[in-house]
Amino acid sequence: MRITTVPAPVAALALIAFSTVGLQAQSRGRDLPRGFRSLAGVTLDRDNAATIRAALGNTRERETGAGHDRYTSWCYVPAGRASGVLLELMSDASDLGMPEHELNVIRLRADAPAAEREGCATLPASTPLSTPAGLRLGLTRERVERLLGPPTRALGDSMVYAFDAKEYMRPGTPEYEKWNTQEYRESCFDAGPPYANVGALVIVVFRGARAAEIRLERDDQSVC
Repeated sequence: MRITTVPAPVAALALIAFSTVGLQAQSRGRDLPRGFRSLAGVTLDRDNAATIRAALGNTRERETGAGHDRYTSWCYVPAGRASGVLLELMSDASDLGMPEHELNVIRLRADAPAAEREGCATLPASTPLSTPAGLRLGLTRERVERLLGPPTRALGDSMVYAFDAKEYMRPGTPEYEKWNTQEYRESCFDAGPPYANVGALVIVVFRGARAAEIRLERDDQSVC
């Protein structure tokens, strides 16, 4: 869990330009379900640069973006497929990022250009390119909606789901001990136990009738 004393930045969205604040206001206090936080055996806000490499192998690392929208990314391609499928795993590399490069974004594309796939490691053959809940490339809009419900926003070629919730800190952790004081409880947490604000996004982009791109994001920040 990332704990800071400054507001969370607006999420960097390479796929679609829209108001993250407006979308989160519509999320009704829901967190991203656990069945949509993992893909290819790695999980948002749990895995990091070291565990990604341990699970999927060494690969090209590079930085993209600038300022608050700067990311460190690692890329992988499926084994035995002559296709444009590309898996990108990203960590916030701004001044709010974690030193161990916690995983914040999972992006899976069906038709990435060859130049973007160059230098990417090959995934183990058994790697699942689907979330545990069944979100994957190739699904129809109707199937995506059956999995996730009505989207927060539906655009011409995309479905966008926004989530915004509280995640309470676990007693005994360093974060809990830091924030669990009478002063912080009263000034930051409405006199209750300490928690982090969690923001998450699921974006599904379609080419014709089928999902050709999936982006999963999850990040947490202190409310104080």
